Amino acid sequence: MPKYKLAFVIERYFKFGGLQRDMRKFAQACAEAGHDVTVFTNMWDGPEERLFRVEIVNLKASSNHKTIKKIEKLVYSLKQKSEFDCIVGFNRMGGLDVYFGGDPCLRAKLKSNGRAWLSFLPRYHTYLQLEQAVFGPDSDTDVMVISPTELETISRTYKIAPNRIHLLPPGIDRERLIKYSMTAQQRKEFRKQYGINDDGFLLLTIGSSFMTKGIDRAIEAIASLPENMKSRCRYIVIGQGDENKFQAIASKAGIGKNIIFAGGREDIGAFYYASDLLLHPARTETAGHTLLESMVCSLPVIVTEHCGYARYVREAKGGLICPDPFVQGQLNNILKDFLNNKDARQQYGQNGFSYTETSDIYSMTDKAVKIILDRAAKKSIAK
Repeated sequence: MPKYKLAFVIERYFKFGGLQRDMRKFAQACAEAGHDVTVFTNMWDGPEERLFRVEIVNLKASSNHKTIKKIEKLVYSLKQKSEFDCIVGFNRMGGLDVYFGGDPCLRAKLKSNGRAWLSFLPRYHTYLQLEQAVFGPDSDTDVMVISPTELETISRTYKIAPNRIHLLPPGIDRERLIKYSMTAQQRKEFRKQYGINDDGFLLLTIGSSFMTKGIDRAIEAIASLPENMKSRCRYIVIGQGDENKFQAIASKAGIGKNIIFAGGREDIGAFYYASDLLLHPARTETAGHTLLESMVCSLPVIVTEHCGYARYVREAKGGLICPDPFVQGQLNNILKDFLNNKDARQQYGQNGFSYTETSDIYSMTDKAVKIILDRAAKKSIAK
């Protein structure tokens, strides 16, 4: 099999980012297959890599959209040199051979929100240009998406050729989770660390960008519970975000002592197994790996309908869907009913686990690597 030189381009790498984790998996898999991989990034906040090279490029600008434009120039310079057989990007920009990303289609989003006028502002105008450079008819970039809804949206909005857009299955790392499975006694002891008694509830949200993930919505739902139920709740948030802001929101809502910000962690599997419920009322979410990870760990889910992977929760009967458009009162009622019904919670958890045992929610990396290497092969032949 030929060996290829591959360039991976991402604005920044940080340890607990979902997109960053996927990028690293792809890079490692390509390197393990014998290919020469170089990652170009503005920032690397992670472990030292032995399988591939990391090149820090100082292309930061005064704003995010200007930074991406500078990175785009780097991509075009790499392309002009013809040093790499395939350039893979994890942010939207021109010049890519393959694009993988988790952001929703901006053009469609602005239109559906009735905010198309924002496209005249420099920030949005630039992002729309970058999006056009990837999805538009003048591009030959192979596009990898992880949500059927997003595939349909991009295809409809940009009339992208079907042979250019590829739907990947989720890439859940089951082994990363199940090594934290617990006996009943271990679970009891873990929960006790966080002040949760036998009749208490441990609610969990995982993800960075707390406003996007709807942490304020979750806080309001918990605060709305009857006093005898609310006092038994502990709400743990794992991820990176503005902890002070949301601690203040919780304190104002009267549940400041109920919420725990645990930061980014390696041992999230332990929290899945120890919790009673994953609460994920996100405002927008192209995918939502945490929904599937919860089901692997038999943890029931409450999720907003427009999250990309909510469809798996619905198919699995692994939890409850808060309908779109979002209404806070509906989430409040769903949470109260959920916590009042232990048998239903256990059934949702079992349903979710059974679904993950028989469905392909694991092969994203294998299929992404095949698309990348197929593109490298075509490009190599054309040289």
